[in-house]
Amino acid sequence: MDNCTYNKFKLIHELSRLTGFIERYGRKDARAAKHVQCEKALEALHQDLHKHMEQLRKQLEGKRLR
Repeated sequence: MDNCTYNKFKLIHELSRLTGFIERYGRKDARAAKHVQCEKALEALHQDLHKHMEQLRKQLEGKRLR
């Protein structure tokens, strides 16, 4: 596997960890603290991260791994 392909996989993995954290803790904690702006910011970040992950996934589609 070339370095560029590896980097895409690594980025997807790291972004997935961040989105998971936002889903499990970030939004819930912001809601509990009644920090509306923080909750909105985390939701926007979550959506942006998913968009970037999807872009990376599309670049990896059909890629042969050696």
